[in-house]
Amino acid sequence: MLCLVNGSIGFQHEKTNDLTSVESMTTFCLEHFPDDPSIGDESELLRRIPPYHFFRDDNLGTVRPSSAAFEDDGDNHPMSVYLGTILATEHREASSVLAGHLGYALASITAGVAREKDQTVHPDPLPEEVSHAVVCGDKRSGKKNSAKKKFAITARWVVSPPSAF
Repeated sequence: MLCLVNGSIGFQHEKTNDLTSVESMTTFCLEHFPDDPSIGDESELLRRIPPYHFFRDDNLGTVRPSSAAFEDDGDNHPMSVYLGTILATEHREASSVLAGHLGYALASITAGVAREKDQTVHPDPLPEEVSHAVVCGDKRSGKKNSAKKKFAITARWVVSPPSAF
C-alpha cells in the first residue's frame, strides 16, 4: 500500500500476495524509484547485515545472511544498499559503509540478481553517503522463490560475520 510516512513517500507490504498488491508495488517502484540502466547487472549492491540476521545454513554448511536481512527497510522505504562502483570510484573500501555498526557484516548481491527478481535498482545518495541506493520491488511473494530468499542464497560476504559466530 502506498503511504506518506513522515513527509516521505513509502509503501507498506500487503499481508496478501495477490496480483493487485504486487502490481501496486511494481507501479510504485517504477514511478518513484525507476531502474537506472547505468548501474550494470554485474554491479555489486552491498547490504549491511546485523548480527541477528546471521543464519547457520546446515544445507550449505556455512553461515549466510537470513532472508529477512533482505526485506525492505523498517521505515517503509525500499531496501537500502550501497553501490560498489561508487565506493571504488571514491577509492574507498567496501567496509567503510559499516562505520558505526559494530558487529555487522557486509553482503553483496549483483544488480542483475535483483533485476531477475523484478526489482528496480535506483541511486539514492544521502548527504552522509553518496553510494547509497535502493532496491525496490516485492521481496516476499513466492515463498521459496521470493526475491529475499534468492538474495540470501546468492549473497556473498564482503565483510564476514565475526568468527565467534
